[in-house]
Amino acid sequence: MLLFAGCIDTNSGSEDVYNLKVAYLPSDHDAPLFVAAEHSDIFMENYGIYLKEIENKKVYGLYENDKLIANVEFVRVLEGGAKIMTLMAQGQVDVGLNGVPPAVFSIDQGNAAKIISPIQSEGSAVVVRSDISANNWEEFVLYIKESQNSGKTVKIGHPLPTSIQYVMIKSALDFEGITYTENPNDKTKMVQLVNCNGQGAMPQLLSSKELDAVIAWEPTPEQLKLSGIGKPIIYSGNLPPEGMWENHPCCVLVASENAIKDKKSAVKSFLKLMALSNNEIAKNPELAITASVEWLGTDLEVEKHSIPNIGFTNEINKLTELGPSFVKVMDEQGAMTGQFKGMTDSEKINSILYDFTIYHEVMKEIE
Repeated sequence: MLLFAGCIDTNSGSEDVYNLKVAYLPSDHDAPLFVAAEHSDIFMENYGIYLKEIENKKVYGLYENDKLIANVEFVRVLEGGAKIMTLMAQGQVDVGLNGVPPAVFSIDQGNAAKIISPIQSEGSAVVVRSDISANNWEEFVLYIKESQNSGKTVKIGHPLPTSIQYVMIKSALDFEGITYTENPNDKTKMVQLVNCNGQGAMPQLLSSKELDAVIAWEPTPEQLKLSGIGKPIIYSGNLPPEGMWENHPCCVLVASENAIKDKKSAVKSFLKLMALSNNEIAKNPELAITASVEWLGTDLEVEKHSIPNIGFTNEINKLTELGPSFVKVMDEQGAMTGQFKGMTDSEKINSILYDFTIYHEVMKEIE
């Protein structure tokens, strides 16, 4: 209460000032948030909606038309999107910027939340340790098969079992007929998938040769490349099956149903700011590069290589198209044990996953 006491704008002309907790990941995928926070002048001057810093990278006032809409607290989550969804289920955050599969998994388990807007597409890569001879996906598949012949199990790290990276690598391995396990004692499979519990340990696990490869979101692939530890051999949009993951949605805006109902104006203003930020990044990607450097503490050269691999988009067609596909793939992988288990009706799946009511209102206002 004391933290937010100084945030109330007595000239706002409204008593409906909300406290909005927004969780995000230390990833370039969340660049629209970073750009909105670092370049508030652009949004204030051009759109009349902006963030006013109170505590750097933590607390901001969200204003629209010179009125304070919400006191926004940003919660940095290191573990991944599954943790964000857990916090949302516990009522500790209202809105999250995280991947589709963690949202699908959590909603499957009964979390009263909805995906309300896209944030970005693609932006992940498979990175092979630099001393391994494979330089593309086809050569890596061959390396895996040859390793099995010599009695070696190839170890591939992933961020979390509910991450989109985990879903995609399993799908790609299935397509190639490559067997895999998560049991380190099972030497009968070609690949052991290793849960890295985020991405922080990936550089060390590769450099110490505890892993042969990782699948990771940006900027980790470019950090590994520029440090000489690893080399990206395929970016996520090109993963097999051919065409399935092209322009795939990755991070989205998720909101609790309570926030959608009880804090609608705040959620709407924040969604609008993210959509406008996407538009600004499309016009000037340099904004995302410099803002990501500031918020993530990464090198400028890393971000110059990373940001071009990410599509920042407000387009929902691919999102609604792939929603049922995510459920299908995750169900086949045994991840769906709740309401999505065995569900094949695309319209029903989308009605459970998505609520684009606020999104459509925003799109009409910013067109």
